Amino acid sequence: MGCSNERTVEGNKIKNSGYPVCRLTIPLTTEVDALAPLNNDKLVLGAKNELQLFEGENKSIISISKEHKGRINCLIRLSNGQIASGGQDNTIKIWDIEKKQSVYTFTGHTSIIWEIREIEGNKIISGADDNKSKIWDLKTKKCEDFCKCNRHISGIAILKNNKIIIASGQNLFLYDLKTKQQESVLDVKAWALKELSNGDVAVGLGNGLLYIISVTDELLIKIKFPRGHNKTINSIIELDNQKIVTASDENDLILWDPKEPESMYILKGHTDIVTGLCFISGTKFASTSRDKTLKIWE
Repeated sequence: MGCSNERTVEGNKIKNSGYPVCRLTIPLTTEVDALAPLNNDKLVLGAKNELQLFEGENKSIISISKEHKGRINCLIRLSNGQIASGGQDNTIKIWDIEKKQSVYTFTGHTSIIWEIREIEGNKIISGADDNKSKIWDLKTKKCEDFCKCNRHISGIAILKNNKIIIASGQNLFLYDLKTKQQESVLDVKAWALKELSNGDVAVGLGNGLLYIISVTDELLIKIKFPRGHNKTINSIIELDNQKIVTASDENDLILWDPKEPESMYILKGHTDIVTGLCFISGTKFASTSRDKTLKIWE
């Protein structure tokens, strides 16, 4: 099952882009708010409080667990092949998908978890509505506070030079990951962050626009895309061709090219708000929506 008539160009066409096309649409029984690739053919889905597995080969969805006591907001695949999930029950769970079971549950946040990311040394870092970021050791199972902000933490970007960017309310904060020292602040109302292959960071704003930030000893706005979504950008991925795809609190996805900031390409197909977005491989990615569909694009 594919999607038809889903491509429209806004403004000038992105040169030589090879526009993504929806290759497959899978109906879902409930809304999915988070998804992560297990491999090139399997996706892990957070369907309300239920963890599910989509198998592309036979186009089937199977239930893994309903251990979370609230909606699953974020999912990531760890370098060891396990999956980490966080959500509205304030917990982070580590999963062995092959065995269809959780192997550990981290507790410590006192409000909704919005973001989890993996850092070096078998650790993950989280951000939550309690305004705190915490580091969790997957081996020792110990937790340490990383920072506390004045507003909720919605996005985290991990950089290669032991730097970390945290999106909190009206600000972006640059920290040293080892010393935990704050090094710079940028007044930008952002929700989603994504580190790019060239070392820059894509920043999704509350007004639906996209910025590209360069990072040295401070945060500097490198590119401002003049047009974009009409609502808050909630997810950002980068494809292997350095194009960027975003989802927001509306129906359409947008493909951006940092080399052509005056252009953008709208990906149509969903009929309700896009709730999840994840990179799979190459130029292949997946999205989910309140229209209760999973779409595979390439």
